[in-house]
Amino acid sequence: MSQVNLFKDFNELLFPNRCIACGVLGIAICSTCRIGWNPHIFTTKISHEKKPPLKVTSSIIYSTIAQKVILAAKESHIRKADELVSGAIVHAISHTLKEEWIDYLIPIPSRSSAVRKRGRQFIEEMVEESANRFSIPVITPLSHSRSVRDQSGLHHTQRWNNLDGAFVVKESQQFLGKALLVDDLVTTGATLIEAARALNHAGIEVIGAVTAAIAQPLRLSR
Repeated sequence: MSQVNLFKDFNELLFPNRCIACGVLGIAICSTCRIGWNPHIFTTKISHEKKPPLKVTSSIIYSTIAQKVILAAKESHIRKADELVSGAIVHAISHTLKEEWIDYLIPIPSRSSAVRKRGRQFIEEMVEESANRFSIPVITPLSHSRSVRDQSGLHHTQRWNNLDGAFVVKESQQFLGKALLVDDLVTTGATLIEAARALNHAGIEVIGAVTAAIAQPLRLSR
């Protein structure tokens, strides 16, 4: 058992179950807050300047509840929060598979500072359940070519500038087939568009992306 899983078990032993979103004692997410974490299917196309548009499929509309669930998974290693996030990703991938053939899942890598802080590549771990369920290989060819800032505190233009040219493909081998990007949240789409650019440049075909949650006011269809 990894140190991360031991930490999760110890943390949950010391602190009895409370709703991740509102803190009320009981199950991991109470019936009231479950309304704000109720998987559906939301699709949008993101684009920027001359880069090709990218179709994104998501399960949850980003809200205060969704924010707390994602942060509980990312920053606090709460097992039930991990399950909610990975479940939302599975939901989005399941829908995508009805429309597209997928040969690989490619998780968006976290910044090095975030990995050191959390002790794990968050999205890569969240993708594992999807990979096992659908028998789709996970490949991790993306890496950061330079330091980038945390996107959460940046406005629209700053987000695009922050990620412009930030990813490179670290693997020299060629991956034949269609790849699907995976992340926890899409806001402006800057991260996904930059990742797709780097992969396409390296000869890896990106057919779309899935995320657990999607922020408004991106144009959505259900």
